[in-house]
Amino acid sequence: MNRIKQLRQGNGWLQADLAKKLQTSRQAIGNYETGERSPDVETILKLCEIFGCSADYLLGRSALPSPELSEEETELLLAFRRADDRSREMVRLALAPFIGAAITAESAK
Repeated sequence: MNRIKQLRQGNGWLQADLAKKLQTSRQAIGNYETGERSPDVETILKLCEIFGCSADYLLGRSALPSPELSEEETELLLAFRRADDRSREMVRLALAPFIGAAITAESAK
């Protein structure tokens, strides 16, 4: 379960932080990360929701977190997740005009 550790650290979370989000113990997270235990299906689905990735990615069956994202989009998403709050807000402000235009264009179709 290397991906759980990778995704957790990419978000700047401690095992205790992820445990709280998952409503489990820090020890359970440690066991998943070392491969000592495997999460059940329900836990995998919760992890996918928390990390915003597919089960295939979480389980190491895909190199891309989401099948809808290109490699470049994935890199941008992961960089955004690792950024501090101020940097994320700057990105949101920079993209706001483009997002609005894309939504307008999509709804006009």
